[in-house]
Amino acid sequence: MATDKVCQDLLYLQTPTTWLEDKVIGMSVVENGVLSDGPEDPADWPHKTVLEAIRDGWRVIQFPTLPPTGGSMDSHVFCEFILEKLT
Repeated sequence: MATDKVCQDLLYLQTPTTWLEDKVIGMSVVENGVLSDGPEDPADWPHKTVLEAIRDGWRVIQFPTLPPTGGSMDSHVFCEFILEKLT
């Protein structure tokens, strides 16, 4: 009796805003149980936007939550989307 094992891959994409077409500025991926920061050169990242990842079959499972306003204008805030793909 064969059983098909389903594996959950996760993709973490950081962007400067919550806009799905904003440029990805950071990424991490868990594929086949292995954590990676992806290619070193951002030009080689598989997705340049969150929307590209969605079009490639990744499903958003967590949208970023924005911190309360009123912080310093010098503080760097980024948004992190978490996406999944079942393989």
